[in-house]
Amino acid sequence: MTVPPTAHERRVARAQRPGGPDVLDVAIEDLRPLNAGEVLVRVEAAGLNHVDSLVRSGAYSIRFPFPYAVGVEGAGTVVAAGRDAAVAPGTRVCWTAVVGSCATFVIAPAMMLARLPDDVSAEVGASVAHAAVTAAGLVRHCPIPEGGTAVVWAAAGAVGRMLVAFLAVRGVSVIGIASGARTNAARDAGAAHVVDRSVGNVVEEVRRHTRGNGAAAVFDPVGAAAYETNLRLLAPRGCLVNYGQLSGALPDVDLGRLMEAGSLFVTKYGPRAGLVGPEHVAAFISEGITLAATRPVASDVAARLPLSRTADAYHALDSCPPGKVLVLPHAEGDT
Repeated sequence: MTVPPTAHERRVARAQRPGGPDVLDVAIEDLRPLNAGEVLVRVEAAGLNHVDSLVRSGAYSIRFPFPYAVGVEGAGTVVAAGRDAAVAPGTRVCWTAVVGSCATFVIAPAMMLARLPDDVSAEVGASVAHAAVTAAGLVRHCPIPEGGTAVVWAAAGAVGRMLVAFLAVRGVSVIGIASGARTNAARDAGAAHVVDRSVGNVVEEVRRHTRGNGAAAVFDPVGAAAYETNLRLLAPRGCLVNYGQLSGALPDVDLGRLMEAGSLFVTKYGPRAGLVGPEHVAAFISEGITLAATRPVASDVAARLPLSRTADAYHALDSCPPGKVLVLPHAEGDT
């Protein structure tokens, strides 16, 4: 697939001001010339992530000046390459950390693109890229020795499944927390034990699976609502790694409380941890794609919407659907 020589524009979703999905619109922008090492990609699928909504709120630690083009994750086909770009036109790729990916075309550094195998769809690529990079950073932020135990909340979600798999292949015994039938997805991804939070007592179940010792680490995207529970899940000197705030930000950390609970560690993982640079992104995504070939770590797709309905897509994401929300920029009839 090629870009006609006269095509110098793209359609792109933009956040006009801080707020919810209703601040989004779709505009036409000129495509600038490619710099050295860059490629132009026709976006087949853009994956939406909760961090998108946090940044758009204007109150998160990561901020962009408004208006800005939204979306960071996607998959598609390279249609043009700049000087010294190592990815040739015609190559199928996926990516994350490329701002403005919710668009018909995106310009990206070639070094940050992971190649998509022929038997992996663009939808899968746009569902695993961000999760793989997040999971790779988390397992490096809090290394757990082989044979150790970790608890993963939201273990059936996009990041949760990938994180379970990344930990399991490193010899970590994972306790996955999910709800109802979604516990099966956590088990299939590699969890040694699963806890159905909708019917079971999470603390009692984790303590039972760890013979009363608690876990070496808890990986938590939930935030405020799970904080006190998480402290009770940890072994002495265990580490709570928060990487999201679906229920609100963590409370202020009381050091005395951490001492009483076993001299615990609490940390918030993010891009400033220095563990994931542009030079790492493609390799981390490729590791996730490799895992997806051997176990079901790619999230189910909960919704597919055209670019013109990007605001509706983010509304769907904010409702915490049981799967990935995708925007398909070239969906038939979306012009």
